[in-house]
Amino acid sequence: MRVARNLQPVTPRGSNRAARSASLAALALALAAAGCGRRATAEDCALIVDRNVEVELQAMKVTDPAVIQRHKAELRRDLKDKLDTCPGKRITDAMLTCVRQAQTSEELDRCTRW
Repeated sequence: MRVARNLQPVTPRGSNRAARSASLAALALALAAAGCGRRATAEDCALIVDRNVEVELQAMKVTDPAVIQRHKAELRRDLKDKLDTCPGKRITDAMLTCVRQAQTSEELDRCTRW
């Protein structure tokens, strides 16, 4: 989820929706490419989406828990169809550990490109 430079959350429309779709597409490819490991649960998939929101908002110094939760809910709603197809894809525990520990968008990208 992207936020504007003035710390105002961007609504989930237009190019922002395209960026979200691209991020989830990368997630889907990473999960499919993982090959070994185990099958992802709905919770695993939600964790990856939630961490993306948290990391991006933290980078913009947005720390209000209500704002963060609202953005998580919006992104999950916007990506519902894609999130529904995520469970069952192959994932590794190392990938999830990496996602949990990532502090930047670049680190998250590396986690999901294994």
